[in-house]
Amino acid sequence: MDAFGTRLRRLRRAAELTQEALAEKSGLSGQAVGALERGDRRYPHRETLDRLADALGLAGDDRAEFAAAAARPGSPAGTTAVPRELSGGIAAFTGREADLERVLGLFGEPRHGVVVAIAGMAGVGKTALALEAGHRLARRFPDGSLHLDLRGHAADPPDPLDLLDRLVRELGSEPPKPLSLESASARFRTLLASKRVLLLLDNARDAAHVAPLLPGAGGSAAIVTSRVALTDLPQAHQVLLDVLPEADALRLLAAEIGPERVAAEPTAARTVARLCGYLPLALHLVGARLATRPRWPVAHLAHRLDDERRRLDETGVRTSFALAVGALDDTAARAYPLLSLLDVPELSVPVASRLLDAPERDTEALLERLTDEHLLTTPAPGWYRLHDLLRLYAREHAARLPTGERAAAITRVVELCAAMAWQSMALVSAASHRHDWAGGRWAAAGPASADEVFAWLDRHQAHLVTVVRQAAATPGVPPEAIAAVGLGLYEYHRARARWRDAIQVDEVALQLVDGVDPVAAATLRNDLGVAEAELASGGEAAGFRRSHAFLRRSLADWEAIGDERQLAGTLNNLCFVYGLGDDVDAAIGFGERSLALNRSLGLRHVETLNLVNLAVLYGRQGDRARELAYATDAVAVGEKTGDVRGMAYGRMRIGIVHRELGRFDVAVEELSRSVDLWREAGVRLYEAMTLAELGRAHLGRADRDRAREEFTDALELLREYGGEERAAAVRAELDRL
Repeated sequence: MDAFGTRLRRLRRAAELTQEALAEKSGLSGQAVGALERGDRRYPHRETLDRLADALGLAGDDRAEFAAAAARPGSPAGTTAVPRELSGGIAAFTGREADLERVLGLFGEPRHGVVVAIAGMAGVGKTALALEAGHRLARRFPDGSLHLDLRGHAADPPDPLDLLDRLVRELGSEPPKPLSLESASARFRTLLASKRVLLLLDNARDAAHVAPLLPGAGGSAAIVTSRVALTDLPQAHQVLLDVLPEADALRLLAAEIGPERVAAEPTAARTVARLCGYLPLALHLVGARLATRPRWPVAHLAHRLDDERRRLDETGVRTSFALAVGALDDTAARAYPLLSLLDVPELSVPVASRLLDAPERDTEALLERLTDEHLLTTPAPGWYRLHDLLRLYAREHAARLPTGERAAAITRVVELCAAMAWQSMALVSAASHRHDWAGGRWAAAGPASADEVFAWLDRHQAHLVTVVRQAAATPGVPPEAIAAVGLGLYEYHRARARWRDAIQVDEVALQLVDGVDPVAAATLRNDLGVAEAELASGGEAAGFRRSHAFLRRSLADWEAIGDERQLAGTLNNLCFVYGLGDDVDAAIGFGERSLALNRSLGLRHVETLNLVNLAVLYGRQGDRARELAYATDAVAVGEKTGDVRGMAYGRMRIGIVHRELGRFDVAVEELSRSVDLWREAGVRLYEAMTLAELGRAHLGRADRDRAREEFTDALELLREYGGEERAAAVRAELDRL
């Protein structure tokens, strides 16, 4: 019996396996295992050796000695130490179990030359994952594990020829010189063809940087890490790492400082994880710091991290970020700080293009490059986000820009918001007297329809208040541009019932123009009065006092300015607001004054809502005949002037009156037309309210199915635009059905 057969039998017995069990586990036949142990087959193929070694659980030196025992006489096998260059990795590897399983699973595929490319932002744990996977896979690669830091983002990355030279030497060969990169790469693949080696190639700059170092079609494989997605490596499986979920971030912190400290201060631990941006490198570094300071409460570190001025230093990620940003080309390096200027969580392409003062197509291409570099993420098509810690790093650089450059960038964004606001105004209320103030200054090339403009404002709505406040606090941003946003958004805020947003924007704008621009100030006080009243009608009673004060001051402003058109509009708003507050007599007084003034001035385009407001009030006094007459006049005037909202409101009132009088067929007809008109005008709150009235009209006709449909549609809209009280009323009617 030869040496290999003896060794195989000893290892099998040590593993407590029969020949048949070893054969089944390795995928060989029982006759083959017996022939090897008896020495009938003295020099098994490499694939057979690998199967047996895997089945016996051999790794490292044990696996190398096993392979050497099967070498033919004179073969160099076993004469050179097997290279095992993977470092020990990090002590606390946690939170990446799913990613690790995916990487390991890719190496289980029945194919040769597996390459896995792991990408992600600086500090996200690419190398840690690669090392952990490398150690788990080591026994599958008996000819060695090689680890190279390619330093792809360094100022002086190593020459690929030098890297190939080192790899060849580590594998026990002498590379002939001189060689071109192509021929050296080909020789390297030839050398690997008869071996099973795992390559860990860390910090690749791009696909071209790492491609010459990859194995060919043999049994060797590679794990590559990079800050950029190596999508142009066709043979590579792509694995993208994101920051950790909160639960995994807390597990990583607990692994560093001990689970008992996290359990003792769970709120502080969550704060630390959040302020570290759930970034593994930051969590590892702050955890190591806490571990060496056992008497520090976790809350103390949370307090230190809460100071934005020193968070980058406390988390220790500044160096990694500096390397990532420092590798950008000049265009991207100049742009990156500007992308951090706004206090918003994410940027759309149009907003980013204004920050950068560049065409949208060029801006999107740049944002995509920064996303490939993992300096941005893209939560949705056309939207981009900076990680919290990267935002702080970029803002440090933005703070070094000239004050005028920062103000100019924010001004361009404010002007974009103003342009979209005034486009909505022009499309919904083209005859508004506000356009006299705007004077065409805020025209913009953009979406053409009201639906498109409102959709744009809907997508950016969460950022409008923030942008206005930040602009007001930034020296050098023109106050009239900020005021233009508030003044232009009036119809949008009314259509979407975003009254709190309206108040926040208009209050900031009013502070800037009060005493400087009387027309803008009077208009903003009018708008604030309407918004406060709308909120008050939803249950905030103190809002009526504020509403009355704003509107009466606006009325006095217009009397002083001498603009009877605006005076009539404010009187109509006082009519509406006093009606909401149940002072019907005072409301009718304001309304009739407004109607007389509108008619004397020939302002037919503003007469419709005036008539509808009075119709509602006369109806509340029990005068149904006058209510119907005023509402019918409103529809007629609206048809002549093209006032869609006026027609919608008039038909809504006509439908309600007929429903209350038991004329359900007429009510359904009028209310259905009103719903269509509200939908055309984009006024979702009143669309919802009219749908609810339509549901009640269908109930009057004993059509419960149609009533249920209308109530369901109304409730869906009211949940977003109508407030809890209105939604609860419709929900109760649905429950009764």
